[in-house]
Amino acid sequence: MDVASLESAPGAIGPAPAVPAVPGKKRGLLLVPEFPYDSFWSFRYILRLIGRKANYPPLGLLTFAAYLPADAWELEVVDLNVRPRSDAELRREIARADVVFASAMSIQKRSLVKVLEGPARGTRTPIVLGGPFASSYRSQILEPATPSDRVLHDGLDVLVWGEAGPAMPRLLAYLASDPEHDAATPELLIPGPVSAAEPGSRGYLNDRALFEPLDDVPLPRWDLIRVADYESMMIQTTAGCPFRCDFCDIIQFNGGFNRPKPAAAVRRELEALLATGFRGGVFSVDDNFIGSPDGIEAVLDVMIDFQREHRYPFTFLTQASVNLGTPKLAHLMEKMKHAGFTAVFLGIENPDPDALRGMNKKQNLKVDIPGTIARLQEAGIEVYAGFILGSDEDTPSTVDRIVEFVQATRIFTAMTGMLTPVPFTPLYERLRREGRLRAAEYSGNNTDDRVQIEPRRMTPAQLEDGIHQILSRLFEPAEAYRRGLDTLSAVRHHIFSGGALQPRYLRAAAMSLWVQGIRPRDARYFTLLRSAARLDRELRRAAREEARRADGLGRPYGNGRRDGNGRRDRNRAAASPGPGSGSHDAAWLAELTDLAREYMIRYRRELGVDEVNGRIAGIRERIQAGHATDDDLRTLGRNAAAHLRVRTRQHRFPGIKLRKAMEAAIRGLHYDRVTRAIVG
Repeated sequence: MDVASLESAPGAIGPAPAVPAVPGKKRGLLLVPEFPYDSFWSFRYILRLIGRKANYPPLGLLTFAAYLPADAWELEVVDLNVRPRSDAELRREIARADVVFASAMSIQKRSLVKVLEGPARGTRTPIVLGGPFASSYRSQILEPATPSDRVLHDGLDVLVWGEAGPAMPRLLAYLASDPEHDAATPELLIPGPVSAAEPGSRGYLNDRALFEPLDDVPLPRWDLIRVADYESMMIQTTAGCPFRCDFCDIIQFNGGFNRPKPAAAVRRELEALLATGFRGGVFSVDDNFIGSPDGIEAVLDVMIDFQREHRYPFTFLTQASVNLGTPKLAHLMEKMKHAGFTAVFLGIENPDPDALRGMNKKQNLKVDIPGTIARLQEAGIEVYAGFILGSDEDTPSTVDRIVEFVQATRIFTAMTGMLTPVPFTPLYERLRREGRLRAAEYSGNNTDDRVQIEPRRMTPAQLEDGIHQILSRLFEPAEAYRRGLDTLSAVRHHIFSGGALQPRYLRAAAMSLWVQGIRPRDARYFTLLRSAARLDRELRRAAREEARRADGLGRPYGNGRRDGNGRRDRNRAAASPGPGSGSHDAAWLAELTDLAREYMIRYRRELGVDEVNGRIAGIRERIQAGHATDDDLRTLGRNAAAHLRVRTRQHRFPGIKLRKAMEAAIRGLHYDRVTRAIVG
């Protein structure tokens, strides 16, 4: 949740209308299974406070919908996370449809099974399943060994492997035959090279013919959903990842190299999102946002231009590899900041180098990970992190190492999951050969406490207890509040995000005050809020003083502005020790140069980014050479002071630190409730 999200344009977001039957058109039902209520991914406890029904829209299904010929199909989305249906109601909707198209991740399996063995049973409507679950768990569905897999086998008619685009010719041919549901083995739409590959093989991952460019991916059908039901929106700018982590199944169906969309296509997606009326947080759902540094640089340039033109309507979150922190990619971190990124998810996995080697997570061994986290936080980008417990090198003491690493690096959102072998990955095949897989009816969810492997250096009970310990120690309220304040202190919030506080967040704040503070009389909660408000006051005061000092830069001594009574502003005059860069502290001038550049990029929209960079580079060179002119200094002072005045407004009550503290408290409530449900 981004408490600083902008207000949605009034009247621009309306409910998606119910879809009546249209003569001559087929009726398609786009089904989104429910995320388990007590899971980290449901965000239910957060959504209840902020008045939204689901966190993210079904981007994959909406993109798939755009592939279907609009003149032949009438489509309706049934998102069970937005509005659960009774069995009778859902049965009527399924029976009226010509085809049901579903997409799911493994964590949604239980909901999908419930639909198939309940409302869908006995109907003649064929059901097509795509998404990560269909790709990774296809063998379990085609050759069922558990009761739930038997339900999937008998209830599904077609499985689509990988992305929709390449499968569309075969799928459209199937749909043209007016199919009806039967309980036979589902048809699998999968490329020959993938079907023929040995399980665990990654020989096809660099096949450019198999993993096509993303040049022709259509815009998602945003008109099919009620955008106001969702807390955040989604885009995808790239697919695939060049790394070979042995537990990762995503590259098995998205490719072992990064495929960025053309910059123009990304701009069209942003324009389409803007046209919905949505303003706020957007999750860029890339497998590895920086997997193609050159490609993503072009994408970031277009995102920056778009944001500048439209006064920064969005803030962004994405996933990236930790090599974002290397000097070679430092320019991407800066561009992400200028584009309005406020958070990034890093797969840290384990602080133990031996464990990282065992996962084939080689990229993490080449980076100073704590340094990377600190640089991102200094840039105003909060780090969310993923950790895995259960590798062959892990012991019960690994629990302490993960908890201590999270605390030392001041990460608030640290998602620790149990090592979960996903079919067709090298990890799964190795454990299968070693006889170390444990049967699980609902496998694939790494954030519950079901042990699905035989650990090497601890018992299954110790692994389960280790997950319980990590979750409890990190998300127990006292620790969550303490670490929340730590994160607030570490993250230097930038000026490339913001906007008016939406009324629903005021409602969330009021509910949080009651639920987390007043009713339980929790002093720790109020300590967090008081500390955050104090940070706002201190930072506002410091920014105001620095703005006054910067504003006098380049003015002759004593040439302060006059106040309303005609007197000179002595503070402003004293801030300017005289003309020329030699009379100023070099470090201070360097800092002002950065502030001026950021302000000009954010607010001087009449100037192109290249023009801003050129002007600032010239001033920087003249300062370093000792030849800066008074005009140079005035330009720096004026724009740096304007930047600092923006910061004073950011910290005005309720300041950004206080809002982020409230956000952390609400997230902490969700994490604590889910942890209690898991631990019992």
